[in-house]
Order: sequence, then C-alpha cells, then structure tokens
Amino acid sequence: MAHPTPPSPQDDLEALRRLLLEPEQQALEELQNPRLWEEQVAKVLPEALVRRAHADKSVQYALNPILEETFVRLVRRNPKLLVEILFPVLLPAIRRAVASLFASLTQSLNQTLDQVFSIQGLRWRLEALSTGKSFAEVVLSHTLLYRVEQVLLIQRDSGLLLAHQVAEGVNVQDGALVSGMLTAIGDFVRDSFDPEAGLNTVNFGERVLVVEQSAQAILAAVVRGNPPPELQGRLQDTLSEIHTRFAEELRRYSGDNQVFADVHPMLEALLETRYKRPESRRPYAVLLIVGVFLAGLGWWSWNNFQAQRAWQSYLERLSQTPGLVVTEAPRRYEVRGLRDPLAADPQTLLKGLPLRPEQLRATWQPYQSLEPEMVLRRVQERLDTPSTVRLAWRDEVLVVSGRSTWAWLSRLRNLAPLLGVEQLDASQLVLEPLRR
Repeated sequence: MAHPTPPSPQDDLEALRRLLLEPEQQALEELQNPRLWEEQVAKVLPEALVRRAHADKSVQYALNPILEETFVRLVRRNPKLLVEILFPVLLPAIRRAVASLFASLTQSLNQTLDQVFSIQGLRWRLEALSTGKSFAEVVLSHTLLYRVEQVLLIQRDSGLLLAHQVAEGVNVQDGALVSGMLTAIGDFVRDSFDPEAGLNTVNFGERVLVVEQSAQAILAAVVRGNPPPELQGRLQDTLSEIHTRFAEELRRYSGDNQVFADVHPMLEALLETRYKRPESRRPYAVLLIVGVFLAGLGWWSWNNFQAQRAWQSYLERLSQTPGLVVTEAPRRYEVRGLRDPLAADPQTLLKGLPLRPEQLRATWQPYQSLEPEMVLRRVQERLDTPSTVRLAWRDEVLVVSGRSTWAWLSRLRNLAPLLGVEQLDASQLVLEPLRR
C-alpha cells in the first residue's frame, strides 16, 4: 500500500498566498473591467450629483460650458428645432413684455409729472435750492431703496484689485484706493480684535460697503441706501462661481488682470437699482396734462377750421368778382391769378373776414377782361362817355342809346375791338347834327 506524498513547503506557501490575497486580486481584476465601472458609477452618480448640487453650485459651473457647447452644436445642426421649441414660449412673452413696457412708460411719465407739477415735486425743488444739491440727487434720495454702484474683486493676500465694475452715471475714485482701504481696515480688525475675524459691512456716509470673503479673494459691493439681506447671498454665489472658474488664475496671480476679463459680466450682473414703490393714487398729473393737451388740441382745431373757412370764403369772393381770375392757390394764404386794371382791389374783399392783408401772399398778372361789366366800365372810362349816352350789354352786343356826337361814335367804332367789343348796335343812338 502506497503512502500519499506530503505537501511541500512551496505548495503550502502558495495556498496561503491564495487564501490571503485572492479577494484583493479579484477586486483588481474587476477594476480593470470598464463595464463593471460603468455599472458602479451609474449607481452612485445621480445621488452624488444631487447631494453636491445641494451643497454648492460647483456642479452647475462645471457643466455650464459642456451644456452651452452642446446646445450651440444642436442649434447649428437643426435651427428649425429651436424655433419649434421657442415659438410657443416667445409669443406670450413678447406680448407680456410689450404690455409691461407700456405700463412702465405710463408709470414713468406719471412719476415725472408728479415730480414736476406736484406739491411734493415743488418741495424737492426748494430742498435742492436750499441744500445746493441737484434736483436729481434730491429725488434720488427720496425715492431710492438701494443702488449697487460698484463691485470690486480683490486678492485677499496682497489687497490688489483684480476687477472693478461701476454702474452707469456714478462718479467714483480709483478702485485701487478702495481696495487698499478695505484691506487696511480688515488688517486692523484682525490685528486688534480677532485674527480670524473678517469684515461684513462698513458704513460710510450714505453708502454701505458689503463684503464677502473667501480663502483667496474678497468681493465687495458699494451700495447707496439700505442693502437687502439677499445681496449678501448673491455675493456669496458670485464669489463661489469665481473660485470655481478661476481657481488656477487666483492661485498663480502675478499682476496681470487680463486673465480676469471674463469676471466683469459676473460683476455687472450685481449692479442693480431698486426704487420705492409709489403710493397707489389716481394719476391726477397725467389727467391734468392730458386735459390741457386735449383742450389745446381742440382750440387749435377750431382756429384751424375757422381760418380754413375764412380762406375758402375769400377765394369764393375773388372768383365772383369781375376782372379777377384765380389760377392757382397752392396753399393757405397764397394765391396767384390774373387781374384787370379796372377790377376791384383784392384786399377790399377781406372786409368782414378774420384775415389780415399781411397774411396774404398774392401774385396778380395784368390782363384785359371780356366780362360785360368790365367792358362797359372800360368803354365809359377810356372814351369819356357823355352823360347823355346809355350803354347796355345784350347777347354779347354792346347797345348804345341816347344822344351823342358823330365824333364820339366814330371813336367808339374805331376803339371797340381794342376795348373788348366785338359787336356794336348804335341804331338807337340819336346823333347831333354837325355844326358848321
């Protein structure tokens, strides 16, 4: 009977090694399998993202560039998709925006009129005169809740100004002076009271300096008025975003502020202004101005109607007057035409009308009228017609009656065509005998 061979020490050592290291070897082999990684990461990734999103906004800041690039590529590839998505949203939004714009314009107009014409506006003007301030400054002091005038980003260790944003229309000193002052005050507080202490707010005059600090940077906002509590939270969020996006630039800062050029839009978003809500009252000032405007418009319309009616009456008088012919009236108070020298003076036709001679611009060209009245008047004046002669116009024929001399009748027959007489009837004229 054969006896089994006892195990060698080498076999015992290999068995012991497998017993002790086999779990670790299996774990290492699993780590080398990407499919197993995907399964494990898929299990914990959603919860990790949600938990980190509740803790801070670093996930959003990290994903923003990826999502923006993806969205841009999607729009470039299929622009119609963007239109289909945004159209149902944009149309109501545009309507609301237009309605809001008109409401804002009406409210702004009402406030402006109140400031100009109301008793309160007069008090503010008196205050501006007595204090030497401008009217705009007085109105701002009475209506402003708060206004973020400046936002400064400062490196904490050196106190150097990294970025500075100023609201429009605000006159400020050099931002480096403000950052230096803030650093000096912070150093004084830490040296005198608490090495770990930091500034939150600093009051100076009508302004408040709201400060938010981190390990590498300080974000400060200069506010006129009373800053709301939520402003501190907005500063915290902005400073966290700056740390996430510019962490490397903050650590390796060497004096070049160009690397922080993209910080300015973030600082500009913090510049905001809030005004006191006006008391709800009837817009008497607007109603007054509208009433005055409508009254003025009515007065102007009535005067314009009266002037136009007077002008038309004057043109009718001109057209009905013998010896006057209106050829053109291009505009009100301007007339051009023809006038017989024996016709009436056109300015005499203004009698009884609300028109003045200096208002008119009249241009008259001379001509010889063939109207019966003008022909009769011309014959009487040019031929020195005797009082015993009677002239009448019948069916375009000049009828001469009465008593006259042969000399006068001879002159009439010779000058008749020049005076506008085409046919002459002297059968009823009694001629005096020639004197010898």
